[in-house]
Amino acid sequence: MTPIAWILWGLLIFFLIASSIFVLKNWRLRKIADQKLKSIDTEFTHEWSDSFLLEKRKHTDPLADQTVKMIMQKKEEGEINHLFEHITRDRDRLDSNAPDELKVYFEQSSKLPEWADEDLMALGQQIYLRHGFWVSLLLSYKSLPECYACAHGAEVLHKTARLNEQHGSMDTFSRRIAETAQFVIFAMLPGGLSKKGRGMVATQKVRLIHAVIRHYIKSKGWDAEKYGEPINQEDMAGTLMSFSALILEGMDQLGIVLEPVELEAYMHCWRVIGHIVGLDDDMIPANAKDALKLGHSILDQQIAESDSGKALTNALVEWINLKSHPFFKPKTNVAIMRLMMGTEISDLLAVPESDPLHQLKIEKRIKRIAKIGEFLDKSLVFAMVLQFFTRFLSQWMISKMTNENVINFYLPRSLTQDWGAKKTRS
Repeated sequence: MTPIAWILWGLLIFFLIASSIFVLKNWRLRKIADQKLKSIDTEFTHEWSDSFLLEKRKHTDPLADQTVKMIMQKKEEGEINHLFEHITRDRDRLDSNAPDELKVYFEQSSKLPEWADEDLMALGQQIYLRHGFWVSLLLSYKSLPECYACAHGAEVLHKTARLNEQHGSMDTFSRRIAETAQFVIFAMLPGGLSKKGRGMVATQKVRLIHAVIRHYIKSKGWDAEKYGEPINQEDMAGTLMSFSALILEGMDQLGIVLEPVELEAYMHCWRVIGHIVGLDDDMIPANAKDALKLGHSILDQQIAESDSGKALTNALVEWINLKSHPFFKPKTNVAIMRLMMGTEISDLLAVPESDPLHQLKIEKRIKRIAKIGEFLDKSLVFAMVLQFFTRFLSQWMISKMTNENVINFYLPRSLTQDWGAKKTRS
């Protein structure tokens, strides 16, 4: 045989071995997960009353808030720089001379809850790899704008955007979206939620950023009586549900039907993320059905027209139009957003009007593509190939969102300067 023939045979044998291992591992994982599903009451839901949720608007995150407060009270430039630089740089480890408070925080916040299950997390992350494209699409066209529909939470997002001296810069907005995408990707890739996983570290950093923003906003005269505490428990839970339960709802809208064990495994990952990011135990839903109920309970209570929500949505639409070119036209982006959110929320956020016939055409096209993908997904060998491409696509998407290949979490320049810290990259 020729050298090329030997290479082709070698690649074929490698593919057969790899696919066999993948099929066996997947079969074992599904079998274990199916057994564990029997111990989950998938029909149970909490009440999630308005009075309970409104009370949660008064509560934030004691561990992260106390960590930031203790470091800030020292007013030592070196320790403040350690805090900010570890948040904003792509580092997985703390320096040996980092503040003790920071070391304690990262140690305590890395502890998974007793109910966390590695097998369910592994299956949930596999579900993400198989459907990563749709998750990313729904994150931009449904999850984020629905967060903006919650007027009080949108006020915090808009206020932090205005802290940046380059407010209005599309590059700055790109960084914010890319950071969100990176957080989701790192957390949902296999191994991401292990003690030293990139998803674990990213989630811990997001939690610290929340505390830093809270500390800063409250020092500038935040109206807690009107808006609740900045980035409070209800707002955090609402964001978490929009990234998880409402994503699953969107997939169902597209005709992507997950099995009960897949729904619970995917949601289990986000329950664990909720614990790591600082949600109270009584704000973490029990199952996928409970998570969807919580998401809609928060949305129904907090949804309101606001200038901040409209401004954020307008910036998001502009960003999507810029980054999706030349694949999607602006009218297609608007049609998808209105399709995913519905008329009521779209109108409330002042999403541009969409031609009904064009929207129907787009809906049919998306569902047709989703149906083909679901048919192919039934093949475990194809699923293996799809997971490989999802990993590649995820990194490509992050690099396309900004001008950088590595995204470092960002803090507004005016915020760091007010505290005497060194300038962070922008």
